[in-house]
Amino acid sequence: MIGIALIGAGRIGQIRARVISEVKPAELVAVADANIAAAERVASPVRAKSFSDWRECISAPGVDAVIVATPTMLHAEIASAALAAGKHVLCEKPLARNVAEAERIVDAARASSKVLKTGFNYRHLPHVRKAKELIAGGELGELSFLRCHFGHGGRPGFEKEWHTDPEISGGGALLEQGIHVMDLIRYLLGEPVRVAGQRSTFFWNLRDVEDNCFCLFETKAGQIAQVHVSWTQWINSFQLELYGQDGYLKLQGRDGHYGPPVIRWAKRNSDHSRPCEQHIEFESGDDWREEWKEFLAAIAEQRAPLGSGRDGLRAQRMIETAYESSAVGRWVAIAEDEDAQP
Repeated sequence: MIGIALIGAGRIGQIRARVISEVKPAELVAVADANIAAAERVASPVRAKSFSDWRECISAPGVDAVIVATPTMLHAEIASAALAAGKHVLCEKPLARNVAEAERIVDAARASSKVLKTGFNYRHLPHVRKAKELIAGGELGELSFLRCHFGHGGRPGFEKEWHTDPEISGGGALLEQGIHVMDLIRYLLGEPVRVAGQRSTFFWNLRDVEDNCFCLFETKAGQIAQVHVSWTQWINSFQLELYGQDGYLKLQGRDGHYGPPVIRWAKRNSDHSRPCEQHIEFESGDDWREEWKEFLAAIAEQRAPLGSGRDGLRAQRMIETAYESSAVGRWVAIAEDEDAQP
């Protein structure tokens, strides 16, 4: 049985706690939150210990792995300390506020030889899993381009929430939710080598963060990813399309207000007549569970997980380079990492 310490008892932490209880071999043994009452609410149903100090939590007896589900400003300190203490770590996205902090975490994982996973649960959404299967099976042929828009419209008081404060979050719409899209570009299309980005603030009264960002990414093979992430899309929407020489696929929805996960795909007809689409609507809710299983499997098999620390760092680098591009008004090359592990 793998003992888990959960740092952060907010909404995401509560989801993680529920999933831990559903999947063996793991058990929640310790929970920390600056609000001790919140920690106790998550810990008490499974008789885990509760703490207000995360340092005491990660050193509690029986802790083998740590989930970091705090505001982003705390990720680098907590994740690095947990790895240095010999614990495996699943750190929620984004891995950190910036590339330098993300590198600190990845370096700590490399030094410890422990598993580091970034919380990229979107890789485990059922329509994303199906898309990966179709691409791997050659159904689309050589890939050409990807299009994605992903947005919501906020809520009353949204501009006062912690993830709109750059000191806490590190960025705006592109970093907070667009980090998932960055990861899916690499996972489904290929590794981008340059980006042209434009960050804008159209509606929300925000300090130094964007409520919209528009990006073009280009891979070494010349494939293009067109991305728009938004906090002024007044109805929640997640749509991703991928086109190849032989066919295409369209992903829509996610869960909750975004609607159920749906995938449509078709093969290109040789006479260029209208293709006949195949369509699947999936049930929502198993992505967190499947991601957690992957983390446990990586620990058991002593390997890098799907959605590794390096994946988190690369997505972070894509975003930071997009921000740079917006500032200078031109395409900017995305720097390579010296070491591909972990």
